Amino acid sequence: MSTTYDWLVQTPDLPNAQQARLSNLSAHLAYNQPHIEAGNLVLTGPTLASQPESADQIPAMTGSVSLLKAGSEEEVWAIVRENPYAKVGVWDLDRATVTPFRCVVRVGM
Repeated sequence: MSTTYDWLVQTPDLPNAQQARLSNLSAHLAYNQPHIEAGNLVLTGPTLASQPESADQIPAMTGSVSLLKAGSEEEVWAIVRENPYAKVGVWDLDRATVTPFRCVVRVGM
């Protein structure tokens, strides 16, 4: 069995990407599902410009944060680049970061 490591991935959105993000959400979630089922995508979600004022308000999203398990940084970048958000121009891959990370607390939601 190969060793996997934790990686913190921060992918900022390109300017004015909110509509493309919402329009491609289903494809993004479908792409993520096998990574979730394999235990490689541990945490993910959008970063927000601010917290919404009500539960039914769609917040202004500014990017995404994920915690991935992979054997190398190259594996992580391959997963990121193949994501529909990367392919349709939601994420600004020039400003994205993949950082080695060691998660010491994991609590189920």
